[in-house]
Amino acid sequence: MAEYFPLDTLEDRRLATPQLKRLTHFFSLITIIGLIAGSYASMVGHRYAYGVYREIPWGLLTSSFAFFAMTATGLCLLSAIGHAYGVLTLAPLGTRAVYLSVVMTISGFLLFGFSIENPWRLFLYNATSPNLTANIWWMCTLFGVMSGCLFLKFSFLVANRFGWAIGIGTLGAVAGVGANNNLGGLFATAADPPIWYDFQMLILFLTSAVLTGAAAIIIATDFAFRIRKQKIGGDMLKAMQAAGTILALTLAILLVVTVSRYTSMFFGDTTEPGQVAALALIKGPLAFNFWIMECLAGLVLPLLILIITKVKNIGAMKIAGYLALAGAFFQRYDLVISGQIVPKLIDFNDITPYLHYAPTVVELLEVMGAFGLLGAGFLLGERFIGKVFRIYP
Repeated sequence: MAEYFPLDTLEDRRLATPQLKRLTHFFSLITIIGLIAGSYASMVGHRYAYGVYREIPWGLLTSSFAFFAMTATGLCLLSAIGHAYGVLTLAPLGTRAVYLSVVMTISGFLLFGFSIENPWRLFLYNATSPNLTANIWWMCTLFGVMSGCLFLKFSFLVANRFGWAIGIGTLGAVAGVGANNNLGGLFATAADPPIWYDFQMLILFLTSAVLTGAAAIIIATDFAFRIRKQKIGGDMLKAMQAAGTILALTLAILLVVTVSRYTSMFFGDTTEPGQVAALALIKGPLAFNFWIMECLAGLVLPLLILIITKVKNIGAMKIAGYLALAGAFFQRYDLVISGQIVPKLIDFNDITPYLHYAPTVVELLEVMGAFGLLGAGFLLGERFIGKVFRIYP
């Protein structure tokens, strides 16, 4: 059982070093640049600031939002498993996972807000005229519920109200799974393009969420101990090894799902546009992203690293986590773009085989800003409420 701390002694003064202050300022500066880029895009119009157009309305911001949202869901699930379902091995990671999930959700919705022309209408009409048959309405609502539950859970953990924290956290995990499934449903229920229309998409989204959540908590915990110049041991070491095992398991599952998806596209009843979209990944304009970044760096290499080290080496787990997160980021991008670059009039001979999309500097700056917000939020949390991460039931 970890010790408890009064609210006025949660700051970890060991982290008030000039180096960490400069790093926090650097991340904050990146966040400000991203906000400026997003404000610029909102003023001049998305069609001028972004690389999207009528045929490709979803770009880098949409795929990056999916990355942040699914990682937040995975972190929420890991915290719920550790706190609510009696998996005591994961409990030492739970509080930090809750905090990271909140920061991830905020960063994701920052991108989501910049990806739509009138974000304020989302909040207005989401409440005043809900469409209960729309996946996107349920996704936004349930992600909002998950965020609120995570904030309350974190507050209850700080106040040592573990019963309330477990109950609220379980509700947040259920909302997170529902939100993640509705995010997958945006793709899985879309018959056009056919590459998205697949029941395996829901399995892919949920597995990817747990994968990125496990990778994120491994990296964050290792960095938190490094900046304190401490060695991971005891219960925390067992928790890290458990997270590494979950990471290895989800990597294996996702590898099987990936092979199954693309095999079924060519040997099943997938229509020609779906096969053309798959070929864009296999030997088309997205081939490098798919084979090198998504499959090799994101699935095969981290899985081999974890198998060879038997999930016992923290450094190896950290490297596997970085590779898995990088691969997951490209996987979201490939998924979103591959479903849009196939022309609707593909049967005409004079139509280009693939449409072109490239993110603009503004889009890249906004995504960098979201990562900057994540980095600044993490460091500020470790500095000012750092001792709360040692609290767990």
